[in-house]
Amino acid sequence: MLAFLSGAITGGGLIVAVGAQNSFLLEQALKRHYAFPIALLFILSDVISITLGAFGLGLLLQSHDWLLTASRWAGVAFLAWFALGKWRASFQEEHLILEQAGKRLALWPLCVMGFAVTWLNPHFYLDTMILMGSLANQWQDDKWAFVFGGATASVVWFLSLALVGKLCAKWLEKAAFWRWFNRINAILIWSIAYNIATQPF
Repeated sequence: MLAFLSGAITGGGLIVAVGAQNSFLLEQALKRHYAFPIALLFILSDVISITLGAFGLGLLLQSHDWLLTASRWAGVAFLAWFALGKWRASFQEEHLILEQAGKRLALWPLCVMGFAVTWLNPHFYLDTMILMGSLANQWQDDKWAFVFGGATASVVWFLSLALVGKLCAKWLEKAAFWRWFNRINAILIWSIAYNIATQPF
């Protein structure tokens, strides 16, 4: 039980801090646009990464610096490009902003974007695979209870975020909201990219 609670608390704190995933999911929820499939993608990614870390893959990554370096700069480039698109969209005319907010993509391009937001972010590896994986191994016989606790935190957080965004969507159908949402989103993602580029791993 203690291992499960430790996994849930640690996992919950780390998952909340992954801003790129949260902002992407919240945007889809506010648009009423495949929020729950995207939440499921993020949950499965967390479960896979934590499990691989518990099997020792995190130690393998730590022993090969070039893998984390490649992930770092791929993540920085993708997040910077993603944020630039949000920033440019915020300066469009009102009818174009509303048209973009109401635009519906197919599920698979959104899943590709969600996959990139997750797996091209080196903080994702550090938090789930390396940190959570190493902590899971410290519990020895209760390792899988720890992993299950981390998975439970992921399920609760992402499904809650998707649900809250969907419930709030009907009050957020004004161009001014999406203009400032895109700007704040861009600044947040740029700050994440900057932190990834400058912080030592």
